[in-house]
Amino acid sequence: MARRLAAALTLVALSPFVAEFLLGDQYLSGTPRPGQQLGQFGLFAAFYGSAALLIREVARRLGRGWPTILTLGLAFGLLEEGLLTQSLFNPDYLGIRVLDAGHIPALGIGAPWTVYVLTLHVVWSMATPIAVTEALAGREPWLGKLGLAFWSVVFVLGCVAEFLMSLLVGPAPFIAEPAQLIVAGLLVIGLVVLAIRGFRRPPSAPPHGNAWAGFAVGLVAGTGLQLLERWESISPWLLAALMLLLIVLAAVVLRALDPPALAPAAGTLLTYCWVGLNTAISQGVVAIIEQSALVAVAVTLLVITARRQRADAG
Repeated sequence: MARRLAAALTLVALSPFVAEFLLGDQYLSGTPRPGQQLGQFGLFAAFYGSAALLIREVARRLGRGWPTILTLGLAFGLLEEGLLTQSLFNPDYLGIRVLDAGHIPALGIGAPWTVYVLTLHVVWSMATPIAVTEALAGREPWLGKLGLAFWSVVFVLGCVAEFLMSLLVGPAPFIAEPAQLIVAGLLVIGLVVLAIRGFRRPPSAPPHGNAWAGFAVGLVAGTGLQLLERWESISPWLLAALMLLLIVLAAVVLRALDPPALAPAAGTLLTYCWVGLNTAISQGVVAIIEQSALVAVAVTLLVITARRQRADAG
């Protein structure tokens, strides 16, 4: 009981830690005060953490594998960016005009931003924390009926808080067009149905591929995506196409290699380490020290997890 509770709480904390803090997003508007950072972490734990825990629990209770987890992660990303923060449709989100590049007027979205931000949620907000926590605690279900009910309520409250907070971000409150919200909602529902009913149970044999090769794919693909997003001189349509190509290639190679899930997750986690440090550099010494401490925590966790998994395999 205590072990399962510890595993659940680890994932609830790790998901927002990776998704927002290791990424360095807390520095986008300057270095926040410690109290503000704690408040942000609490909100994101209720939102990201409960979502990661519920996604992982649903998949494992159904006996499903990573296709189900990744598809539910995509549904989560679309829920957040399409219905809650609505960054997919807000032309002045955070005041940085994320939709100007590759704008598709008929849909009201920007092609590069849509591909990029949804990939962030699938890979880093959900898949990476789940893979690391499962390497520590195993793949069996962690929650009982009461736990499922509790974290479902927490997730709903987190969604409400995320939506209300998004109204305060940017020059003015923004609500997308009804047709955009309806389509986004239908896509979320469709992805959830696909995740639950569209994939077979994974084979019982454990992954047998080389872990270092999987780590290299995670690091190279994660770094490649981040560098592509920063390539401002390229055509936005070519940029979106290259992002999609990189994602597909990484998925195909990982399927062929069949490494332990921790291996590519370690690569993507280290990608966020350098991305967060790069963001903190522009905010001064305090931000650099804070972010360096977060990187140290992430690397230490990876070392502990890798040793634990090696011991279990031995």
